[in-house]
Amino acid sequence: MISERELLKATSIEATKPSALVSYIPVLRKEALVGEVARLMSDYRIRATPISDGRKIVGQVNCTTLLRELRGRIGGDLKITSLATENPIIIEEDDPVAKAREILVRKRIDHLPVIKNKRVVGLLTSSHIVSRLKPPERVGSKSIRPDTKSSLDFRVGDTMDTTPLTCPPDATAEQALESILNNDQTCILVTQWEELQAISTQRDFMTLLAEVEPAPEFPVFIVGLPEDPFEAEATKAKFKRAVNQLYRVFPDILEARSVIKSKFKAGRDRGRYEVTVQIRTPVDSFSYSDEGWELPALYDLITDRLKRLMTNKQKPRRARQREKSET
Repeated sequence: MISERELLKATSIEATKPSALVSYIPVLRKEALVGEVARLMSDYRIRATPISDGRKIVGQVNCTTLLRELRGRIGGDLKITSLATENPIIIEEDDPVAKAREILVRKRIDHLPVIKNKRVVGLLTSSHIVSRLKPPERVGSKSIRPDTKSSLDFRVGDTMDTTPLTCPPDATAEQALESILNNDQTCILVTQWEELQAISTQRDFMTLLAEVEPAPEFPVFIVGLPEDPFEAEATKAKFKRAVNQLYRVFPDILEARSVIKSKFKAGRDRGRYEVTVQIRTPVDSFSYSDEGWELPALYDLITDRLKRLMTNKQKPRRARQREKSET
């Protein structure tokens, strides 16, 4: 899939191939439970995911659809401040949109509260910026092709939402969610006397739906995590989940290790990753490496390959054990 956040990474929309902006995500089966879908969307930081019947894509599910399942189920004791992110990243009304774009891409977020004289005056989102990245006008057989930097050379205040959704710190999470759904918004700002206290996005509410992933019962090590804290957390969660999948099939695993190497070229924000996963059992050590643009997709691929590798190696051993038992 290609998200708005990926579109913001393009230096030139006209010259960038779609394949350079694609994020690879798992396709969920129709039988998937809400908790599994919510956990996946939270880990991958996405607001929609495709659904398959095993042969083809038959639809999609998005955050709004899932969050409707929370209506009336959160409880009045949970305050919005328990879910919201305190001291969120902000931007000034007079800052250029190009600066906002750089922050959104670097921090892997989609919402920026806009401040003037320490008071909230608006909200800027990825959607606001992407909507300004329109195709160039055509003049005869040629096109005027401004680059992204020059096309975003205007004030944040000129494109922001001037009436963002807000709530007081003593509001309940249930009240905040109802406000988000009723106003068809993706976040809500927690304010007091027009001063920003925190921000809560759809992803924060998704954590209430997401199923809890049990921790592995053996040591799990991962080296070379990305510097971005959100990406690092998602990567750790993905690796632990991949290890748990292997453990269900091979319960004699003693240890799991992963090493991540980043391969960034000069002048590029986007780089490839090389990932190596090693699984140790009482009698064997299994290792597999691969390269790609997206860490979650790499762990999915490596997990499948390791399952095949470990299964193929165990077949001869099981055959020998049967022969011994027969004799």
